[in-house]
Amino acid sequence: MNKEKLKTKKILVGICGIGNGHINRQICGIKVLLKNNYEVLVATESCKIQTIKDTFKNVKVIELNIPWIVCNENGFDFKETLNKYNDIDLFKKFLEFGNKIEQSLNGKPDLIISDYEPNVAQYAYATCTPLITMEQQSKFLYLEELKLKEYSIKEEIYRINYFFPKFDKKIISSFFPIDIKNNKIVQVSPIITEIKRKKIKKDFIIVYLSPYSDSDKYDKLINILGEIKNINFKVYSKNYETYINRFNFINVEFSNFNKNFKKDISQGSALITTGGHQLISEAISIELPLYVIPLNTYEQHYNAHMVNYYNLGSNNVLTKDNIIDFISKRELYRNNIKKYKDKYYTKKWENTFIDTVKELLNHK
Repeated sequence: MNKEKLKTKKILVGICGIGNGHINRQICGIKVLLKNNYEVLVATESCKIQTIKDTFKNVKVIELNIPWIVCNENGFDFKETLNKYNDIDLFKKFLEFGNKIEQSLNGKPDLIISDYEPNVAQYAYATCTPLITMEQQSKFLYLEELKLKEYSIKEEIYRINYFFPKFDKKIISSFFPIDIKNNKIVQVSPIITEIKRKKIKKDFIIVYLSPYSDSDKYDKLINILGEIKNINFKVYSKNYETYINRFNFINVEFSNFNKNFKKDISQGSALITTGGHQLISEAISIELPLYVIPLNTYEQHYNAHMVNYYNLGSNNVLTKDNIIDFISKRELYRNNIKKYKDKYYTKKWENTFIDTVKELLNHK
């Protein structure tokens, strides 16, 4: 028998460390890869390494540094980006990174998967290794621009074109439908872990505060929630200790991010959150109404707009009256989400994902 066919295929997975959406999506993908007996090496930022180690006992992880590209209303801001990296030798870091990959795998990978992580994509180009890109931001390459305050679709398009100018296959995970006619691009329903819906606590609402936002906006939100005495709010934040020391509302509890988060959203009656794609997708999967307060990016404002467009929740300006109005319409939104999910969440992403992996490995 051909020894090459018996050889375990090696797959390098690069994961952006900003937020939790990229790593949660790729944890789902890595589980499928391991189930199909592939050897997996993960490359991610230092803040996410422990998450991978805790989730997978036999998966190697290497650290990398992901460049932050500064954008403005005109797209790529070269001057401000240069100021961030003026004293950093990114080329040397890339060479060191390539060396770590080949030491960890005892050779080169057979396939590379990138979730908005540019270093592994650069390595794929340098070694002619097949590349799958899985960042959901790529949808903006195929969508018409919406007028969303001062934000521009250019910031998303320019980053994607700079980081990932070519690919062998692109898998776009989206909670809303997109019409893309390109045989190298596959759209799938959201790549999320299954959350089992529990009995809903009608007076219980979960709040997610991203660490990448304006604290003044969060202070305003917490003060509003403290005035709505008939609802208990549980606020998850990286800065929870700061909020505990500053606020003393009997109906508002603060917590760090932990394993109870998924349990809480499974029994909450609604979710107040920023506009991250992954958490919105998970909320829709368990029919959880959404009040979206987007961060200062085009993508988050677009996601918030789509939640409002499909009547899955609200993205109205943050006021006490608007929060109360949202709370009063939770059942309406829940019924809308159920119909929406039954229409758009029907195709299983796992089969499409592993078929795409096998296709590229077989053509290598």
